[in-house]
Amino acid sequence: MYRKNIKDFFVGRVEKDVAPPRLSGKELHDVVSEYGDIVFGFQSGKQKFPGFGLTHNWLKRSIFWELPYWKTNLLCHNLDVMHIKKNMFENIFNTVMDVKGKTKDNIKARLDVALFCNRQNIELVRDESRVAKPRASFVLEKNTTSILTE
Repeated sequence: MYRKNIKDFFVGRVEKDVAPPRLSGKELHDVVSEYGDIVFGFQSGKQKFPGFGLTHNWLKRSIFWELPYWKTNLLCHNLDVMHIKKNMFENIFNTVMDVKGKTKDNIKARLDVALFCNRQNIELVRDESRVAKPRASFVLEKNTTSILTE
């Protein structure tokens, strides 16, 4: 349903590319094992595996691939559910409560809204000397938060 939605998702564009093939854990292991080790740290510079951006988007080989059972996992990227839940909750909570410095609704996100979506009501408003971010409909008002704490 998102591929044909030219109004809300990608403005004026219908996605026609086919989905990438779904690889099994064994197939992924074979692909990842072709790459050597990357040196981490400040001295390493920006290293990328050959073919980055053309044939793959791998930045590093995870240490988890060294576990003997890892290639038999159905979802190799499905890791720490507890921390994923915690981080998701904090991101949503901070965005809805408009916590300064912790919200994901920032200037870069609003620039992406103008670029990719058809939502003029939350796009940045530019005046002569400044840029204003209109209040989003998903942000709670200050008087609403006092009701929640009672």
